[in-house]
Order: sequence, then C-alpha cells, then structure tokens
Amino acid sequence: MKPLSMAIWLLIALLPALFPDARADADTDGDEALWWSAAQAESERDGYKLIDTDQLLMLINSGQPPLIIDVRADYEFEAGHVTGAANLEFDLGDRGDLDTAKRTAFAALAGPDKSRPIVFYCRSFR
Repeated sequence: MKPLSMAIWLLIALLPALFPDARADADTDGDEALWWSAAQAESERDGYKLIDTDQLLMLINSGQPPLIIDVRADYEFEAGHVTGAANLEFDLGDRGDLDTAKRTAFAALAGPDKSRPIVFYCRSFR
C-alpha cells in the first residue's frame, strides 16, 4: 500500500475484509483469539494498528477525538452508523492505491491536522 505522505496514526478498527487469512466468522473464544492475532500481525506488518471497542471509546472521549470513517457502501451507512462517523466507501480494490476522486475525498475529510488519529471501520463491528 502506498503511504499517503501524511504523518498520521492510522488506526484501523475492525476491517476483517482486509484480513483474508483471518477467520472473521469465529464463534468461539479460541477462534476469536486466532482471528484477532492474525489481524494484529497483518496490521503491524502493514503499518497500522487495530483497536478494540474500549480503545475506540477512549479515543472518542479524549480531548481530541479521532476522525471516524465508515468504509461501507452508502446504503449501509444510511441504515446505521457510529455517531459522528463520515462515510467514504472502500473496497478490496482500493488496497493498492486510491483513485484521484477517492484520494481527494479522503484528504478533504482528513483535513490539515496530520497528527489526528483516523479510525476506519466496516460492517463486522469486531
């Protein structure tokens, strides 16, 4: 993935679609631990950090809350989303690079503060 030439924390909360080797359909504690471990290993390798719900709440309640981006399709976003989240649809094809329109939309959402944490999430809410 090309860096976006920004010095920001990229906090990815809950993007199991980006973890093809992880088991997103886990239904037991052992399977959940395997899924989370695989997802964390991938995030560390690719330069971002996974956070859980408690960590997300801490960020939201901090003095400088993060930008929260829901990456689902607009109709899913309209059906329900995290309060305060912005919608910018991503799909697996966006992993390598963003087209100009999506890059411009992301830059507008991110704004000039390169130190503001950004949290991305999708449908699973894991």
